[in-house]
Amino acid sequence: MVQSKDKLNLSQVRVGIFVLFGLAILAFLILNSTGDFNPFEKKMSLRAQFSAADGLREGSEVQLAGVRIGRVQQVLLLPPDSPEDAKIEAVLSVDSTLNGDPISERIRTDSTAQLVAVSVLANDKIINITPGTPSGTPVAENHVLPSRDAISINALTRTGNELLQQINKLAVPANEILNKANQGEGTLGRIVNDDALYENLDATVAETRLTMVKLQSTIERINRGEGTAGQLINNPELYNSLNRTVSQLESISNDLRAGRGTAGKFITDDALYNETRAAMTDLRTSAAKINLIADDIKLITTDLNAGTGSLGRLLRDEQLYDEARDTLARFNATAVRVENLIGDAQAGRGTIGRLLTDETLYNNINQTASNVNQLSSEGTKLIYDFRQNPRRYLRIRLSIF
Repeated sequence: MVQSKDKLNLSQVRVGIFVLFGLAILAFLILNSTGDFNPFEKKMSLRAQFSAADGLREGSEVQLAGVRIGRVQQVLLLPPDSPEDAKIEAVLSVDSTLNGDPISERIRTDSTAQLVAVSVLANDKIINITPGTPSGTPVAENHVLPSRDAISINALTRTGNELLQQINKLAVPANEILNKANQGEGTLGRIVNDDALYENLDATVAETRLTMVKLQSTIERINRGEGTAGQLINNPELYNSLNRTVSQLESISNDLRAGRGTAGKFITDDALYNETRAAMTDLRTSAAKINLIADDIKLITTDLNAGTGSLGRLLRDEQLYDEARDTLARFNATAVRVENLIGDAQAGRGTIGRLLTDETLYNNINQTASNVNQLSSEGTKLIYDFRQNPRRYLRIRLSIF
């Protein structure tokens, strides 16, 4: 007997329920195998804002220091008046726990969210969150993480295009410079095409090599101790002499510090310093007096220039100048007369001339001088004899008859 299709028995209902339950279990196992679906796991919602999505879409992976912790739940456009670096907001759904610890212990307020490219060629992005530090606090639900934009392929392409444009702009003048250089124009062209410059450079290089050879030879001679420089470097006696000199200088320095010797006393003697300071004070006083004297001399000079005072009148009085001129003329006339008189005396003319040239008069004067000297000698003897024996000359003979 054929069963009616409008009626289901209990066994068919059980089979249907069993099939539906198996399909549900199969779907759950399929979804759970991807790791994206777990109705029994608690999620935490966070937010991050970027200037552009740049390949970020719903379902993109969210990582914490490279470890997957969730996915992007939504990508929203923010209002037009938002800041330039916050035009896109991504809603993140992350696991509430990680390795048995709350995810908020790893994601803190100082954590940052950054867009990271999945590969070099693809434009797909994921969000990588940096772990927080102890200085931050655990994040709460719907916390907005600070974000950083990653360098994308589009940005690199734009930068490369701008660089190519700049290179093209530079290539035109560089090509012109090279063409002028090849034609021998300008300084670079002369450097490239001038044979004389090449020969000069070749000669300079040759001279440089010769100089290096001579320098090397000189250094070898110095190392062998030849010449003055070689002895200066290799002679141990010179080192010993310098060492002794340094020791002597050190001894002199110690004596100076100890105040021994003239220089040491000069440096350390306070009395000498005080005397020097007093001398400087005296010098300053003397300088002040000299300044006063200079002022007085300046006043005297002013008076002389003005013709005041005796000396000023002596310098400025024209009458005195005329009188002095007349006196000088008279003195010159007197000098002429004296010169004539001396000439006459030398010639034996006149009384003075005869006195100077007459030998008889000279002899008489000489004889008279001799007589005077003899008289003086006799008188001296008489006085001496009188002093020795005065009675001899004081005897008085008295006779009446």
